[in-house]
Amino acid sequence: MDGRTASVLRVVGVQAALVSAAIHLIEGVPDLLVYLPLLSVRDPRPYLFVPSALLLVALATLIVRGSRHRRLYSLTAGVLLAYTAGYAWWHLTDHGGLVPSHEVSDPVGEVAGHLATDPVALVAFVAQAVGAACLLALFVADPELAENDRGAAAEPEPAPGSAGDE
Repeated sequence: MDGRTASVLRVVGVQAALVSAAIHLIEGVPDLLVYLPLLSVRDPRPYLFVPSALLLVALATLIVRGSRHRRLYSLTAGVLLAYTAGYAWWHLTDHGGLVPSHEVSDPVGEVAGHLATDPVALVAFVAQAVGAACLLALFVADPELAENDRGAAAEPEPAPGSAGDE
């Protein structure tokens, strides 16, 4: 991957992460302001949306400011993919719960049906998929990765007290 492609992937990945973060803050903050004073956990989403969206904003800021680390890319992509998996899980379990409580013969169709009726969720879902794809591509092939992230290219240092320290 050349530097120009990596720059485009960074810009698109960060923008997608920020779109997703904004949507989750818009959805989560009003509910959090209602549930938190009551100490209610009736709906767990605001408690998950707000901190994770703020984390996404912080991670995107680090990427924009020039940090090039595999851990940064993987954490950002992981949050985006967690949102995607969480959306599917929420709708397959009748809006909460641990196991599906109704018969779902077509899980993809079920999630697609919910996305078709909620344009904001569709935008978030697409942004999450695009952002995760860009960030995972950078995880694999960013030419500007920090030297300590190169992994196999770096020589392992001998442990202190080994035979080479005499």
